[in-house]
Amino acid sequence: MIAIAPSFCRPAAVLALAFGIPALSAAAPLVDEARQQADIASLVQELDYLIDHTERLAHRYASDRSSVTFNYGALLEQLRLTRQRSAEYLNERHRVVHAAPPAPAGAALARRR
Repeated sequence: MIAIAPSFCRPAAVLALAFGIPALSAAAPLVDEARQQADIASLVQELDYLIDHTERLAHRYASDRSSVTFNYGALLEQLRLTRQRSAEYLNERHRVVHAAPPAPAGAALARRR
């Protein structure tokens, strides 16, 4: 006789219950991949806008000689990296589920002179 543990005894089910996440099952509905791809493409366009706007702000405030200034270069690096990775995701075909988004670039958004 094979004993089958109830779902509440399985680690994934326990974690799902602990964090209020519905447990995945074989019958779980799949995400509409085309819709998700379109949403991510829209985010890439928004990132393009943010990059352009940040570049304009960096140019506008380039002459700021305050003791603490905003690090537009670091923000641009993070935005460009996020845009690049998002675009790569759109072009990638994979079955791996990533548990977390990629880590941001490590530069601080403030500079001290």
